[in-house]
Amino acid sequence: MTRPSPSDVSHGATAFGAMLRSLRRAARLTLEELSQASGVSVRALGDMERGRSRGPQRRTVDALAAALKLDREQSQRLQRLADAGRERGGPAAPPYLLRTVPDFTGREQELTDLEALARGAGERAVVLFGPGGQGKTTLAAQAARRLGELFPDGSVSVRLHGMSDTPLSAAEALVLLLTGLGHPPDRIPVDPVAREAVYRATLSTRRVLVVLDDAADEAQARPLLPDAEGGFVLVTSRRPLTGLEGVRRIRLGALSGRESVTLLERILGTPRTDGQSEAIGRLAELCGHLPLALRIVGNRLSSRPAWTPARLAEQLADEERRLGTLVAGDLAVRGALALSYRQLTAPRRLLLRRLALLPGHHTGARLAAVLTGDDDLIAVQDALDLLVERGLLEETTPGRYALHDLVRLFARERLQAEEPPLSAEAAALGMADWLLRSASAAGRWFEAPGAPEPWQGATPAFAPVSAAEAEEWLITERAHWVGALQLMFEAERYPEILHTARTLYWFSDRWDAWPEWRTVFTYGVRAAAALGDRAAEAHQLNCLAWTYAVRGGAYEQAEEHARRALESATQAGDTGQQGWAWLYIAGAAMYLGRPAEAARAAEDAAGLFGEAGDQAGLAVSRRLLGSALRESGRAEEALAVHRGLLGADAGDVPGFQEFAQAILCHEIARDLLALRRWSDAVEVYRTVIAPATHGGTDRFKARALTGLATALEHCGDPAQARAHLSEAHRLFSSVGDTTAAERTAASLERLAARAVDADPSVVANHAEGPGSQGARITQAPVPS
Repeated sequence: MTRPSPSDVSHGATAFGAMLRSLRRAARLTLEELSQASGVSVRALGDMERGRSRGPQRRTVDALAAALKLDREQSQRLQRLADAGRERGGPAAPPYLLRTVPDFTGREQELTDLEALARGAGERAVVLFGPGGQGKTTLAAQAARRLGELFPDGSVSVRLHGMSDTPLSAAEALVLLLTGLGHPPDRIPVDPVAREAVYRATLSTRRVLVVLDDAADEAQARPLLPDAEGGFVLVTSRRPLTGLEGVRRIRLGALSGRESVTLLERILGTPRTDGQSEAIGRLAELCGHLPLALRIVGNRLSSRPAWTPARLAEQLADEERRLGTLVAGDLAVRGALALSYRQLTAPRRLLLRRLALLPGHHTGARLAAVLTGDDDLIAVQDALDLLVERGLLEETTPGRYALHDLVRLFARERLQAEEPPLSAEAAALGMADWLLRSASAAGRWFEAPGAPEPWQGATPAFAPVSAAEAEEWLITERAHWVGALQLMFEAERYPEILHTARTLYWFSDRWDAWPEWRTVFTYGVRAAAALGDRAAEAHQLNCLAWTYAVRGGAYEQAEEHARRALESATQAGDTGQQGWAWLYIAGAAMYLGRPAEAARAAEDAAGLFGEAGDQAGLAVSRRLLGSALRESGRAEEALAVHRGLLGADAGDVPGFQEFAQAILCHEIARDLLALRRWSDAVEVYRTVIAPATHGGTDRFKARALTGLATALEHCGDPAQARAHLSEAHRLFSSVGDTTAAERTAASLERLAARAVDADPSVVANHAEGPGSQGARITQAPVPS
């Protein structure tokens, strides 16, 4: 017959008795001697030790603790067992481990993995670990219920109170487990080693599931693990317990967006969620998909029938109030995080608090060290890894760490509560200074000779030793150094902002699709204006005009900023910046359907560049002039202009010569398409090599392939045309250019239908409209 195994909540009185007997024997006292020392009758003591009475009152426990000369920790443990027996005594509970919830959602992969392990012959212990609030205990309860048929000898659980100030000792947990497994209290050994041996022997002969909930560390959990056969142990912990041998670890993260919404819908029920999908989705996002936060939100709404999900979402949107709002009865996100925070040492608490100052989401050890002022990178790395183990950080990729949104809010609260405002402000400004100086040092690898020298600061900046290292740092840390601009602007550090923006403008051409450039150059304009530097203001306005042209094709705004740049450059007498302003005006005019005006503006730009001796600007303006001539119906003149630029000096900016020549070849091929010289266009297109040193390579390739397909179709090779169009469609789709992808898809359909009698000029314009990369490259960044 299967023995019903009670859970830890049902044998508190028995466990208290076993603990009392163990302590009495360890003190070498008889029942009579303990009775005399404590004032508790011998009969009452005997009933307690045999589990025949419910847990005694607090004053009785205090008297026993004094008689046994227990320390504070032992007294608290004995009192906890007394409370359990007094509050939860009575008939044994049914053989369920922990309370399951009817609206359990998600975790299907974890449950599948647990079932496979329980059925298999490998590891007999699993550690479910992850940050507080991820639902580890709930998952363990669900797993126990689902796997019950695999354990005919029952189930037993114990709460180890790992996050409390007085975690259950392994010896005490063994008393609870052996009692739950049916061992008579008077047969449980006093010696912890012997007790562990009895426990292991019991597990080896039974198919029992044991759940150890909330383990503190390896020392607490190790004596409670099974041998290679028999019982199966499921451990929950905020830590991965990496020191344990022979266990499988499963990390719990946040729920998916769909799972989060489903959980809220199950908690609230259909009447409360019908027509509320947008608000429910917003609530899930504001909860960071954390199961505890979702449960709190669901419970709060359930208890307030008049509230709508949208109303609660509005409250949670306020970051200052969010953690205070995520409370429902004894459930609180802040409290769950505080448990982990209290167990950190002071330096690690400081690190967690300071991470809330980061402008971006992810960080590495070097930037974290700047925040704390710690020069020992290895020590900082170890501290970050420990925060991961404690569930307060996530290691998103090797060496990169991120705070969950709710943990970030908690860390910010602790920062405001525990550090003087001036200290936090100094740390933030020191970080921002370091980021901008590091960005400036990295940007110099892509500058022409004569670029501005980096400025010095109190904290040594990151100094990359190669262009590759510089580019990797700028890409990886871009959210941080861009975010630092606001901090520096608020501190009126205008020269540093302007210096950084000027240093990075040639690097910006390599990654022209980044939306952050608009922020960079906007702060550059504002810093230059604050300094009263009209020439610098013109330069930054020209850079800003470029961002509007290349990012989303906002050509009206691009022209507006270029004309402002022209005004500032004219007032400053800066011929070079006047040239670039006219060039951006020309580019905008051509894209806005004014090619003749564009040609005149490009000629003005070329004249100014020639006067200023700016070879890069001269090359770009001449190329744009040719494009404007072609769009004006003067393709022969355009071809002559473009061919005249082959091999021309495009300046001494690293990588720009090859970049300019690649775009120039593309423009020549477009000229040949306009002239219907199909075979010549094919020949030129086959020489076009994508500028690998710059961003937007895939988009450039796609446009070149589209033009090549047009030429091949007219040369009587529709099969090759289809192949190139298919690749172009793939590339356009991969970069998110839906308009171009739709155009190529339509061309593919037309070719599939063999509609080869399309008007050639329409085909050419369809393939290479004004929005192509060839003309857009005229919006290249402004050289100093």
